[in-house]
Amino acid sequence: MEKRERGFFGKLLVLVFALLAFIGLVAMTLSVASPYIDPKRINWMPFFGLAFWEIFIFNVLVFIALLLLWSRKVWIAVLALVIAIPGLKKSYSIGSQVNEDSFLRLMTYNVHHFRHVDGETDKESHAFQVIDKIREQNPDVLCCQEFGVYQKGVSRVKAIERFAQNAGFQYVYYNKKRAYGGNVIFSKFPLTKVESETGLGKEITSGILVSVDAGEKGQFYLANLHLLSYNVSDSEIDVLTSSTELRNQFDTVGMSVVRKLKYAFERRSDEIAMILESLKPLDGPIVVCGDFNDTPMSFIYKQMQDAGFVDSFTKVGRGIKPTYAGKLPLMRIDYIWGNDGVKPLKFKRFKNKSSDHYPIMLDLKIQ
Repeated sequence: MEKRERGFFGKLLVLVFALLAFIGLVAMTLSVASPYIDPKRINWMPFFGLAFWEIFIFNVLVFIALLLLWSRKVWIAVLALVIAIPGLKKSYSIGSQVNEDSFLRLMTYNVHHFRHVDGETDKESHAFQVIDKIREQNPDVLCCQEFGVYQKGVSRVKAIERFAQNAGFQYVYYNKKRAYGGNVIFSKFPLTKVESETGLGKEITSGILVSVDAGEKGQFYLANLHLLSYNVSDSEIDVLTSSTELRNQFDTVGMSVVRKLKYAFERRSDEIAMILESLKPLDGPIVVCGDFNDTPMSFIYKQMQDAGFVDSFTKVGRGIKPTYAGKLPLMRIDYIWGNDGVKPLKFKRFKNKSSDHYPIMLDLKIQ
């Protein structure tokens, strides 16, 4: 490719981009490897998985630069892009939707305690905006995370009852004890708590587990999860996304965010182990959905796959479809999983920016 002699600056430019390509190759390798490493063993590995798309875009730009320079070093960037393929299969979907006469429609939505991202809309108005969206899509089952009181002077129980009535659901389940956690399941079909002495059978904040009797549409188990969040504030994100601010405040804000991320990575590792252990005894179709607070390039995601669950988006979704509506782009952290008793038909994400999450919906068939 390098047919003519380069000048000093040409050689320097090639050297710089070759070094960048090598850095991109190492970063991409770590990103693709991160789902296989338990954060409790190496707690810095998940950072590379979290940054998969940023690392991928970086490698694409370096590849283009070396290609334009007609440098043989372009093979380094090509290798990085080849290594990225497993990550792309998890993070980008070209699935085909399936038409069936009879199906069950399930939606999951982290409503963020009905705090609107614009900082101005009051909770009650926001709650009724959410209700309007739900009635428009008419899901059979709705799983909410971070469900909070949205009317002044109203108890949690009454708020949930009113929401169910206004949204058109007859049945509701949520933890009644202190470990409420904001996880609520609304349904048009009867719900029965799955009794167990461990895990999701107990009153825990990370999730709830029920059996759904959908009549002719089938019976299945449903877990509604909300794994530990990073608890990174908007002001901290502003610092992270500003090179000047990050440089000035890395010792304080930057390190605080790093500690929060590491703690969350490790805690979610424990949470998913407990959750999967409590799902093992179940015999039949299982749907697991909710806010996992982790991307497809995470240890959590790999554990779900290893347990036999399929990410419905990778089968019938299209594109990237990030579900986090906050200031960090390209983060798909909300999922609807199913075991081999569940057939995904159609997946949809609704990009209505009110909560800091976008709702997602799946039409499915119980095998």
